[in-house]
Amino acid sequence: RFGGKGGATPGISRGPYQAASPQLANSSIMRGQRSAISRREALILLSLINHPWLLHDHLEEVAALELAHPEAHKLRAAIIAAFAHDHHHSPDVEEQAEKMRADLEASGLSQILQRVERAITTQAVWGTQIGAAREDVLSTWRQLVALHQKTHALLRERKDAEAALAEDSSEANLAWLQDIQARMAEADGTEALIEGFGELSGRFQRNV
Repeated sequence: RFGGKGGATPGISRGPYQAASPQLANSSIMRGQRSAISRREALILLSLINHPWLLHDHLEEVAALELAHPEAHKLRAAIIAAFAHDHHHSPDVEEQAEKMRADLEASGLSQILQRVERAITTQAVWGTQIGAAREDVLSTWRQLVALHQKTHALLRERKDAEAALAEDSSEANLAWLQDIQARMAEADGTEALIEGFGELSGRFQRNV
């Protein structure tokens, strides 16, 4: 069941199922499956709120995104519904953002908006902010969506690996699960580096 994923990891012994490491358990990937809206989902939603024009070309993609948090589902539905209003098709992109936020607040979603903003612990992801250049917004959007889709694919694969290991606690199945955990940790590290897409907006800054 570990076909195509390499051999067993050195130092792994046969034995019962091994739980995720504390580092992985505390990662944003795993936090996104629990009580708070994950930073990644918050950044995706904030991108749509601040740049409603993204929905012109990405509406189906947005509707198909797998979201872990119920409030993220609710806010996405409200964003899509608000986008149907004519004033979101103004040529003034900052006016679009103001109108989108006003519509969401009028729908009683002010507290969810606040929780989304609290979930974002850095302002370095300039491409999600009002005033970012279109190219920065699109670059950031592609990065966020690709990482989000990869994360959910890994979560599905992890379920398969856990089921396989429960059925057969072989070294190959254990290695498969640990390989997935390593890739999830790598994805979580990538998420932490999605920042500094601001060159074209004149706001580029990267901490070394």
